[in-house]
Amino acid sequence: MTKLLVSLSLLAASAGFVSAQEIDPQALLVKHLKTSRDFTVKVAEAMPAADYSFKLTPPQYSFGEQLAHLSQGLDYFLAPIEGKQPNPPKVDTNNKDAVIALIKSQYDKAIDEVSKLTPEQLHKTYSGEEGSQTGIELIMGMLDHSTHHRASAEMYLRAKGIKPPEYEY
Repeated sequence: MTKLLVSLSLLAASAGFVSAQEIDPQALLVKHLKTSRDFTVKVAEAMPAADYSFKLTPPQYSFGEQLAHLSQGLDYFLAPIEGKQPNPPKVDTNNKDAVIALIKSQYDKAIDEVSKLTPEQLHKTYSGEEGSQTGIELIMGMLDHSTHHRASAEMYLRAKGIKPPEYEY
């Protein structure tokens, strides 16, 4: 009986090890970019159009500026991998429909580009504004930057008495 339990334990442990090795980092990054896109759109949709210029304090971004900055930032994180200069589209940050369209188009572009990256591009080290980082680190930084600004936008919603959409991961 003891040998059977040890054998089953080793089998379970090795199955977990194989599963961990089979994780596709690119697919995982794309999955989280899609979740981030969908959640960011929900946050953007929650604020009334008339409040897109709302700021918590004068030196801060407005609600619309937070979300535009988040979306435009996607270009900055992908630019080193693509060997290009970032050139995100501009938008009227007081126009809810325009900001939501920017969020969708920038995320869709990033998702498309990340889904086409080669393993070599994901693991290569690039130089950028934040120093040297691998492609994976740049994309993780992109997700972190998005989370930071989306969370700020959620505080704007709360300040207006609006319950933010349920957190998604």
